[in-house]
Amino acid sequence: MKTQIAILAAICLSILTNLNAQTADRQIAETGLTVYNDGFAVVRQNRNITFKKGINKILFTDVAQFIDPTTVNFKSLSAPAGISILEQNYEYDLVNQTSLLERYLDKTITVNLRGGGADTGTSITGTLLAHSGNNLTIKDAQNTIKIINDESIEAIDLMEMPDDLVTKPTLVWLAQSEAQGTQLCRVTYTTAAIRWNADYSAVLNADETHLDFTGWVTIDNKSGATYKDAVIKLVAGDVRRIKKRPYPMYEVMALGGEAPGRKKQFEEKPFMEYHLYKLLRKSTINNNQVKQIEFIPPAVDVPVKKLYIYDRSKIKDKVQIKIEFENTRQNHLGIALPKGTVRVFKKDPADDNLEFAGEDAIDHTPQKEKLSLYIGNAFDIVPEYTLVESKPSRRMRAETHKIELRNRKDKDVTIFVDEKFPPRCSWNIDRSTHKYERKDARTARFEVIIKADSTQTVQYSATQKW
Repeated sequence: MKTQIAILAAICLSILTNLNAQTADRQIAETGLTVYNDGFAVVRQNRNITFKKGINKILFTDVAQFIDPTTVNFKSLSAPAGISILEQNYEYDLVNQTSLLERYLDKTITVNLRGGGADTGTSITGTLLAHSGNNLTIKDAQNTIKIINDESIEAIDLMEMPDDLVTKPTLVWLAQSEAQGTQLCRVTYTTAAIRWNADYSAVLNADETHLDFTGWVTIDNKSGATYKDAVIKLVAGDVRRIKKRPYPMYEVMALGGEAPGRKKQFEEKPFMEYHLYKLLRKSTINNNQVKQIEFIPPAVDVPVKKLYIYDRSKIKDKVQIKIEFENTRQNHLGIALPKGTVRVFKKDPADDNLEFAGEDAIDHTPQKEKLSLYIGNAFDIVPEYTLVESKPSRRMRAETHKIELRNRKDKDVTIFVDEKFPPRCSWNIDRSTHKYERKDARTARFEVIIKADSTQTVQYSATQKW
């Protein structure tokens, strides 16, 4: 019995040891990446670093090229109180022909020249006086100045690698260690030139009363580093940052997709005054890669309203087409939608293929809020505006306006005419051919129903006072 207990205890100990080792391995290998939607990210990396007791010079390589060195945070996980960083340098002057030649000014180099035919070429050894592009100026052993153009150069021999050049962006630390050996350390920093944006696809049904709505995230990594098997989080919101220098921004397009019944890939939750989305699996994001991941599973049969709106303060001779719907659970949505582009499609009944119907940008939209998409202008509805009369005075203006709306479609339509008034004035509509509602302090909205292939005219007189 005792033997069995001893064997069982040994097995349990072995299992626990293996589990602890696997947990440590996962912790060591883990990379975390939190990407913000205005073009930067927070990078977290756990690595094993070997220290000797006393002062150490540590090279931490494979960091992002667009790292902000002022944001670097170092922490020893295995010996929190035993290691401290005394000094940090960020080395980003990478090895290339120009940087090498710059270090070899007034030093000896050997230039191998191309030959031709039976000529195998020659070499010149001397002091490098200047370089411009690939053209070199050298003083040889006879003190002869030679100017060599790049077309005649086969190769350039240098004696050694300069100490201040690196092959990849590197953090160089001067570290004080109270212990000797390998320690598990975590390094956190921010980098620019990586961004994410949301792209949405909306597919209208045949009678344009419902749509299927899905979303993708696009992560564009130009930061100069690869994040392998990373825990990925996305933060949506207007996070305030002090901009120190401009970084390149990269525009991307997302793919649409239809995949009913798929499980969600992101977990969303509030984070301070923002929203955070965590990918429920690890993923690798390579440098110079655009990665697209389904963001929300398709919401099917979302009720929508299609509106025709004439607002001459925005477009004088066109009627806008808008699609509106509520971001609610009853509409199979009800989640925080990050800002992005919504592309609207509709099936062509002739061949059942999706055709593009327009797009619009949305801002960050909380749940229970309305989305209004301006996707284009109506082809077969023609507005014509006329200022009939205007009587200005010192602090008042009386005007009469006329809007003729011609419906050339083969069905009835309802058009909302939004008439705007200047800010900081009081206004009143004295007479009108159609009823209106005061939509806000500046807007009177007329609802106009027009029969198929017919015309309606809205005319009203208004008084404005300052």
